[in-house]
Amino acid sequence: MNDLRKAPLFASLDDVINDAVAFLQSDSLLLVTTADLASVLALGFLESALLDRGISYSRRILPPNSHIPPDEVDLIPKQSGINVLFVDPWNRVETSMENAFIIAPKPVEVEFRNSSTSRRGRVDAVLQCAVIASVLATNGSRTKRCRPYAGCGQWLMESLDTTIDPIHTIVRDFLRDEGTIQVLPLPEIPDASVDMMPLASPRRLKRLQKLWMEMDAPTRAQALSEFSLPLLSSEGLSTARLEELIWKRMRIPNESTDLATSLYRLTKAWPEQADAAVLHAGRLADEILKTGRLTSSTD
Repeated sequence: MNDLRKAPLFASLDDVINDAVAFLQSDSLLLVTTADLASVLALGFLESALLDRGISYSRRILPPNSHIPPDEVDLIPKQSGINVLFVDPWNRVETSMENAFIIAPKPVEVEFRNSSTSRRGRVDAVLQCAVIASVLATNGSRTKRCRPYAGCGQWLMESLDTTIDPIHTIVRDFLRDEGTIQVLPLPEIPDASVDMMPLASPRRLKRLQKLWMEMDAPTRAQALSEFSLPLLSSEGLSTARLEELIWKRMRIPNESTDLATSLYRLTKAWPEQADAAVLHAGRLADEILKTGRLTSSTD
């Protein structure tokens, strides 16, 4: 693996990463987060690194963010002698406790290659945890298995629903260039969901997939453009996200499905009832530690 921390977007977060790595090596460590997909993904990176390093910890999963009143920000357990790291993808928790550390989205400015123009973005909690884990357990087997999911938190954020997310683009290309993921057009994903694109036709996609291997590059581009054209009027689907779903699906090598499809299916299958969601989140976290893979079934 390449050193993700050296990506330019982390330059301003150096102290945050160092402080988190130091905190994770505290005695009597408790990891806390909510029963949401992004939270569990972030937790998976941290727990993998802790296990790789042989560091003891305990885990506590709270009800989903949607079940917690908006004005309730005091979610960190107050326990004497316990060091609490709270993963907060929603940026809602506040604390002045010395024995607490919060990982929440952070604003950054980045520049693309061959460009002098700065772009603003937010580095989500999952991506931060991926970097923290890679520093804490650089060669850890569990940590390496989680690597393909480093950019999934950015995908789950709402920033792509309005415009291009520079953080997503940088991380996607970083993971592609090091060989952790592939970036492929929609027809090259055998088990791809089009449910994220309300006006997309599964039948048209299957027909396109059958003809895809016989097409040359210009014909493929034309066919995919024709497939995409009706989708531009999809309500609630930004052009930036549509472009990713059509042309730039992220896939773990040798997997039949792509990450966007996996995340979509996991989100749809997430229990609505708070207690069930907490149980589901715990099982998914255990599955990540056991196999290094996301699965929509945790029974």
